Amino acid sequence: MDGPLASASTGVMNSLLAKLSALVEGRYDLLGGMKCDITFLRDELSSMNALLEKLATAEKLDTQAKVWRDNIRELSYDIEDCIDIFMHKLNRGDPQAGFANKIIDKIKKLWSRYQISNQIQELKARVVEESERRLRYKYDESIPIVGKIKIDPRLPALYVEAEKLVGFDGPIQKVIDLLMKDDKTQQLKVVSIVGFVGLGKTTLANQVYHKIKGQFDCTAFVSVSRSPIIKKILRDLLTELGSNTDASDDERQLINELREYLQDKRYLIIVDDIWSTIAWEFVQSALPESNLRSRIITTTRHSDVAKSCCSSYEGYIHNIQPLSDQDSKMLFNKRVFLSERPCPPHLEEVSLAIIQKCHGLPLAINTIASLLANKSDAIDQWEQVRDSMVSGHNSHLVQDILLLSYYDLPYHLTSCFLYLSIFPEDCKISKEKLIWRWIAEGFIPDVIGQTLDQIGDNYFNDLINRSLIQPIDIMYDGTARACRIHDMVLDLIISLCTEQNFVTVVDEQVYKWSTNKIRRLSLLSSFLENDVLQEIMNKCSQVRSLIRFHVVDKEAPHLPIFHSLRVLVLRCNCNLGNHHIKHIGSSLQLKYLEIGCPSITELPEKIGDLQYLQTLDIQGSKIEKLPPTIGNLKHLVRLLVDFNIELPDEIGDLQALRMLSHAFSYDSVKFLEQLRRLINLRVLLIRLHDSNELGYHGKAKYQ
Repeated sequence: MDGPLASASTGVMNSLLAKLSALVEGRYDLLGGMKCDITFLRDELSSMNALLEKLATAEKLDTQAKVWRDNIRELSYDIEDCIDIFMHKLNRGDPQAGFANKIIDKIKKLWSRYQISNQIQELKARVVEESERRLRYKYDESIPIVGKIKIDPRLPALYVEAEKLVGFDGPIQKVIDLLMKDDKTQQLKVVSIVGFVGLGKTTLANQVYHKIKGQFDCTAFVSVSRSPIIKKILRDLLTELGSNTDASDDERQLINELREYLQDKRYLIIVDDIWSTIAWEFVQSALPESNLRSRIITTTRHSDVAKSCCSSYEGYIHNIQPLSDQDSKMLFNKRVFLSERPCPPHLEEVSLAIIQKCHGLPLAINTIASLLANKSDAIDQWEQVRDSMVSGHNSHLVQDILLLSYYDLPYHLTSCFLYLSIFPEDCKISKEKLIWRWIAEGFIPDVIGQTLDQIGDNYFNDLINRSLIQPIDIMYDGTARACRIHDMVLDLIISLCTEQNFVTVVDEQVYKWSTNKIRRLSLLSSFLENDVLQEIMNKCSQVRSLIRFHVVDKEAPHLPIFHSLRVLVLRCNCNLGNHHIKHIGSSLQLKYLEIGCPSITELPEKIGDLQYLQTLDIQGSKIEKLPPTIGNLKHLVRLLVDFNIELPDEIGDLQALRMLSHAFSYDSVKFLEQLRRLINLRVLLIRLHDSNELGYHGKAKYQ
């Protein structure tokens, strides 16, 4: 697991080196020896980055190398934080200010430079220390190098087709027969699909669901997962079933609402990924046992849970089996060579050995085949993959195969992949939101001739091609609008992030504090006490991403000033009020801001100070009006609001704006005049006063 962890460090290093070069080569008035110090940092860190990339190709590192790698990672973060503050101070200033104010501003800048100069001297000493350690222990020697892969341009539809169609026809029909046989009886039936991880339980249930759902009055597909939030599951059930009632916050009331809604309907419900009998009992209590020939499908990896699902009804357990040798080979070849191209003769033997080691697990076959699809037909590369695989019949097999795919990631994808750990289990991840968070974090570099979001789209599709994420919401052209992460992939990512201090995920009742600084924080737990949450907030002043999901019923702690924050996402039904976000305007590095808390009703005036902000998404909040200072956001690219929000006249000042979604205007003429000024607008969805919704996608032409 050690090899790719080093490459995660190169993410922050590459971003830092670009900023150091900008300081050295730009027209900045640097004090005395500061330019020499920054040049030294850039050159020395460039050399260290080359070694980090070499370490990333080694699948095993000794303890000393890992300590050095971790030190360089934390050092890179600290240097970048220092440089960000320095560059902001250098670029700050009002060109319209009077003479006296300009003198005062110069004095402040001069003092800031002396302070930054002292910090740079301290950081330089740390760099020298790590450089000497590198020479002393000779990390550059004896590092095995493996070749990197090319990007596979195949469409996401290939993944979906391969996983769903190969080897599933028989099981699909069997489950349908179990559900629908003796259909004249009025009794509720349950089929529980049980089997080992990676066998395709969810895929099977989903295929059956889409084949027979037209025969029912209402349908739903919900996931329970390992750490279920019962309120969320019950709300999701109501939403998917089509209930128009406002969901309650009380579990008992939600259960009553579901039972009342379903009592006179024939329903089909899929309850996916159940880990415990207790979780099933909660869901079961909401599903009435009427005599309308309703059907339930559950999936689980635990046989005792499957028995519990079937114990109270006319139930059947379907033990999902591994793919046959023939289907395994078909799935493998379809992914690697496409259906039109057979396996080359010189690869036949090694491919059969690789397939055999997958033991018929679709997830393992698809993952390893996706890895090989990016390689050449050179037999030595295939033999290297075969020899790296550990044969077995347990979860270690799939994890080892996933690790092989992770080892094979190019540097530019590693940070993007690890960043997925911020999302909750079974979360539907919007491609657009994910890409713009990648951009905000600096994971996507500038490429001549392409926009950052176009590059991010390529990264997203590449992760799909490698079968590391699962595409959903497939459009007519084969592209995916969203993705999900298999729970075993998420487990692996979280493990890697923990060891690398890339993302800190808090999803337990007891928070285990680490000696490392928190660089990215994902708060998923709804059980932490307020004092613990406040302690976490107080100790993550250098956090770069703060993500808050899940429902919390108690008062939330205040958010402090985050000087290094790039991404802030607040989506919860907790008592998060306007006073909690009053310091947002001080997070000067913020590029992505998403607020979806119903208890937040206004943004602070200081939001106009966020000069780097690219995305402002307040859909789901109760904000009714944007402050006029919104017009100061010169780099804002995406503005997403709800229809009830009134936009200020200053909306026309957002010259970088490319997406304006769900805007509303009382004064249509004045609003359209402001829209004419948005020369870069590409996507527009608005509602004018007393009109229907208007939408426009493409190049806006209002001039």
